[in-house]
Amino acid sequence: MVITFFPIDDLRDRTDGKMFFSGIHYSIPEGSTQYWLDRFAEKGLKAEVDAMGRIRTADFEDLPIRMQETEGKNFDWHINYMSDVPAEFQITGVIGAELHVPDVAATGRFFEELLEIPVKGNIIDLDGVEAIELVQTAEDAPNSRFGKGSTDHYALGVESEEDLKYYWERAKALGFKREVFIDRGYFRSAYFIEPGGNRIELATTNPGFTLDESLFDLGTTFALPPRFEASRQELLDHYAKKGVFFDEVKPYTGTGHLENGGKIRAIHDENGNMRND
Repeated sequence: MVITFFPIDDLRDRTDGKMFFSGIHYSIPEGSTQYWLDRFAEKGLKAEVDAMGRIRTADFEDLPIRMQETEGKNFDWHINYMSDVPAEFQITGVIGAELHVPDVAATGRFFEELLEIPVKGNIIDLDGVEAIELVQTAEDAPNSRFGKGSTDHYALGVESEEDLKYYWERAKALGFKREVFIDRGYFRSAYFIEPGGNRIELATTNPGFTLDESLFDLGTTFALPPRFEASRQELLDHYAKKGVFFDEVKPYTGTGHLENGGKIRAIHDENGNMRND
């Protein structure tokens, strides 16, 4: 699960019109719905449970959020020990979004013919509970405008660069619009534009974010793809002017439990030794 946010200054309000992705669907552990309802209330966010037992709310940029309980639970390194959300309630995955398009059938064919993913009615069936839901937009809908809370694209994982090249060439043969094939350092990506005008990314799962951080230090350093390494100091200076200092986040090694005061007590030390107390 990877979600990227773009901190863009002075971004205008968005218009969800003829084509757009809407929101993020998360999975949460069984029995955690009330915890999240209480948490949203504490943060001043209105939330409700729909007829299917799913939480519906929106973040501070009016990005729709949907959460539903599933059987999955976080364990070991999947648990974020730096979060104030207890492990038993933490989000377990991104399981989908809504894709609003002017022609549901045409977009459905894109997923079926190019990506060989089954489409059942208006549901693009990904894996287990994971799905993208197609929603028909109105004929008189205005043009969409990117702004605060907009989703630029949705990415699906593939196992290898060979798979990526396969879909890249398949798109050309089938007449679907290709955008760019690019090396992101942590993975390689191919971008396509589906018939409704939305961007779809395919990305390899390798080499992954452990390219320059250890598994247990992910997200605690200012990591950069290799091609941006030469600009490290320039970027650090840019964020320092905004009051963001990356050395304030201290890495930790191994899995652990939060002690009083938010400190990490490691279970596995740097050499892999284990304490089970």
